[in-house]
Order: sequence, then C-alpha cells, then structure tokens
Amino acid sequence: MQSPSPLQRPQLSAILSDLLTEAGVDKSSSVHVTGPAGLAALLWFCRHGYDQVGLVGTGRCPANDCDLLLAPQTCDLASLAGLLDHGPHPRPGGVLIVQTPTDQPAAALLERAGYRVERTVHGHHRALHVARRLGPSSSLASASARSAA
Repeated sequence: MQSPSPLQRPQLSAILSDLLTEAGVDKSSSVHVTGPAGLAALLWFCRHGYDQVGLVGTGRCPANDCDLLLAPQTCDLASLAGLLDHGPHPRPGGVLIVQTPTDQPAAALLERAGYRVERTVHGHHRALHVARRLGPSSSLASASARSAA
C-alpha cells in the first residue's frame, strides 16, 4: 500500500488550509504552483475547490499576476535563490510559500528579493515560509491586514 503524499495527510492539509486563510488566500484567489512536487499540490488545490490554479515552470514566465505562488518541494538556499532570481513571482502584495531545510535560514534571502516573511512554521528538518511580495498595496494585502486587526 502506498503512503499518502505530504499534502494528502490530514494534519498537513489542515496546516496548509490555515496558512492560506491567514495569508488572505481563498478559493477565488489565483494560485500558481511550481517545481517538481507541483503536480501533487495542484491536485490538492483542485480537490479543495480552488478554481484558479495552474502549474507553471520554474523559469521566467508571464506568471507575475498570481495571488499565491507555491513551491511545495524543499529548496536549499541555492535553489531558492534561483527561483527568486529566474522563476515566476506572485504579483506585488501576493504570497510566496516555500520550504527550506531548517539549518538554512531563508528570511534574509527572501527579504533581499523583495519579500516580507510573515510566518515560518518549523517541522521535521524543514521550515515553511509564508512571504508577501512587497510593492504597491493590493486588495489581498489589504484583506490580510484587515483580518489581522
């Protein structure tokens, strides 16, 4: 019997749902998933009622209009730097969610690339970072600020 993929496990599904809600991402948000683990994440979003979800390549592409960019695989700092420099990006005010090994702090790298880390969840040998792309204010950023107040 095959074990469920990480995003199919109930506790991880609940954690992701909570993180998305906290970040102001809802089922009407535009979601892009990238990287080798992207297909499982794409299926998770589709099974949970997200209508505007797509799989995008890790290279430059016209993907700067999404509310959420998720890279579900664990990225070392070199891979993360490559994604930040040459990969798709969420729109200003949008959210990036990435995983890194816990022994490789990514906050400074994300901040230098124009993101504000809003939350980091530490798990088994990896950290999940929720970072908002800085830039002009947006309805998603404003909604997140209102829900935090």
